[in-house]
Amino acid sequence: RQLCLVRSLQQPWWWADVVPCVRGMARRAPGAAGGSLSSPFNWRLLVLVSSAFLVLIFTCSQLVILGNDCRLERERAVHAEDLLLQSQSAFEQTRQALEKQVEELKSQALDAGPEFQLREVARLRTEVQRLQAQDAELRKENAWLKDLKASKAVDPPHQEHDPKVIDRLPAVSTEITEETLRMLASKGAIGVAIITCKRPKYLTRAMDSIFRAPRDPSMFPLVISQDAYDAPMRELVQKNYVKTGQAFHMHHEHDPNAKAVAAKFGGNKQALGYVLIAQHFGFVMKRMFEEFGFEAVIFLEEDLEVSPDFFSYFEAMKPILRNDKDLFCVSAWNDNGYQNLVLDPKAAFRTDFFPGLGWMMDKDLWDELRNHWAVAYWDEYMRRPDIRKHRHCIRPEISRSFTFGEEGGVSGGQFFKGHLGKIKLNDVMVDWSKQDLSHLVSAKAFDDYLTAQISAAVQATTETVDSFSTQSKVLRIEYEDPKYKATVAKKFGLMPDEKEGIRRMSYRGVIPMAWLTNRIYLHTRNWPHLK
Repeated sequence: RQLCLVRSLQQPWWWADVVPCVRGMARRAPGAAGGSLSSPFNWRLLVLVSSAFLVLIFTCSQLVILGNDCRLERERAVHAEDLLLQSQSAFEQTRQALEKQVEELKSQALDAGPEFQLREVARLRTEVQRLQAQDAELRKENAWLKDLKASKAVDPPHQEHDPKVIDRLPAVSTEITEETLRMLASKGAIGVAIITCKRPKYLTRAMDSIFRAPRDPSMFPLVISQDAYDAPMRELVQKNYVKTGQAFHMHHEHDPNAKAVAAKFGGNKQALGYVLIAQHFGFVMKRMFEEFGFEAVIFLEEDLEVSPDFFSYFEAMKPILRNDKDLFCVSAWNDNGYQNLVLDPKAAFRTDFFPGLGWMMDKDLWDELRNHWAVAYWDEYMRRPDIRKHRHCIRPEISRSFTFGEEGGVSGGQFFKGHLGKIKLNDVMVDWSKQDLSHLVSAKAFDDYLTAQISAAVQATTETVDSFSTQSKVLRIEYEDPKYKATVAKKFGLMPDEKEGIRRMSYRGVIPMAWLTNRIYLHTRNWPHLK
């Protein structure tokens, strides 16, 4: 038995050797029945040998696995060390490159002066806005991960940048000065004048929309002109926009004779307000054109929001305004710009009507008006025939401005709920430098454009126009002036009034609009080129 056990332990892999030994022990064991393995002792010995055999196999396999794991861990450690060395090398190279770039920027800034500084400030602000947007998204994701951990949620939130969330800009040390404005004006910049009085919350909302719109500060410098010296407004402007180098601040002092002037228009508080506003506009125009030297100026008010492509629109229209003597303004506003009456964010037209509400004029017009500027109701003054002189304005189909000034203004929210508050503000980013504006460059070009459009249009009436719904056709509807209010204005919900004999947004009686996916041209029978 001992000999057989030794053989089995020395050669555990050879089952053929173990079994005969065991069988031999069974034959020689006392009480065994004819070589049978039915003896309890024989079965116990067999189980013991088998167990030893299995334990030995398991031990050897574990040694092999552990050896492989150790080798993998050593390889990972070496790889991690290589990555660390590479990261340290890349960091050092980046640091050296940044230091070199900083030195170059310092040298360029000293040589180039304030124009370079403003351009760099604009670039850095854009980068800061991008980083702040990333930070906001990361904060959202972090908050979601915390919620996920608490609630075991599985779907992340849909992450979109809210256009109403404003990326606050960091403070910079360079404030905009009068000399800065003169320098920018001499290089062709378009001044942006924001007329304000004493509604700080309104101004904040207006300025936030301006900062959302892509803008080169050296091309569109901001000037906030405050009527009088309201303390909360002054503090807001100085803290948020002047000290941060984002806008220049100036004050319009009230004329002591304003009440006497207002007496000619009724003498009430509202009349005085319109006198002060007209004087304020005249003050701003004088400073912007005469003292700072801008060739063109955009006028905004504290209760106006602007669209994302606001500055792209005005930049593209400036050459047309400067080169065509039949134009006297470019406006961001469409009085007929309700959601259901507009179609194409890339469309723009000429109009005989002065729209205001975010508009641009050039220095030539100011030279013409400065000696007899309006004493009150300046917008009505701009619509007078002796001021307009048959000249036109350019306006978009979808407004690039929106007025939210229902409260606190001189007009007392006139027409706001029924009209102004329903105008659609464009939310599509249009690159106007890439649009075909050839039909706007002259009165003749626009006449030819309208002639082609109206001549090719399908004739419709206010009774039949709905039958063309969703067909995306070009239609024309003829109307009679005396019946305009009862027919066309009522059918489409247009403002029925007119100013100085001009219907809102019309051009020689033609009013382009949209209806149920169709382009509509409303026109009188007097349209000169209609065949």
